[in-house]
Amino acid sequence: MKILTFYINNKKYGVSIDNIITIEKNDRKITDIPKTNPVIRGVVNVRSRICPVIDLRMYLENEENELNEDKKLILFDINEKNGALLVDNTDNIMDVNTDNIEEFESDRVKTKVVNQDNDVFVLIEINDFDDFLEH
Repeated sequence: MKILTFYINNKKYGVSIDNIITIEKNDRKITDIPKTNPVIRGVVNVRSRICPVIDLRMYLENEENELNEDKKLILFDINEKNGALLVDNTDNIMDVNTDNIEEFESDRVKTKVVNQDNDVFVLIEINDFDDFLEH
């Protein structure tokens, strides 16, 4: 399995590249959408696609991410709907053996954790964001 690794608040996370379209600099205007979930920072036009921007710092840590050009947008597609994940920075794409992905459960929340080559990080499921893409 190929995984794109990225950072939020200096913590490493990963996501399967299966639904990833591209990685872009956050150098475009994000348009606010009133009365929406605080995880949605607004919408952005990326390569002629209007995409809701999901603030992963707000989603994971309940803390709003600062918007600047140093941030990255990970554009993805689920069920023919587009979205963009706002992250602090991207790292690389790595091959992960599925035997190195373990499910961890805490307070009835299941999380997948990658443990490979002395590197341990949380694997984000891109399909978890499908509900945010109803637009």
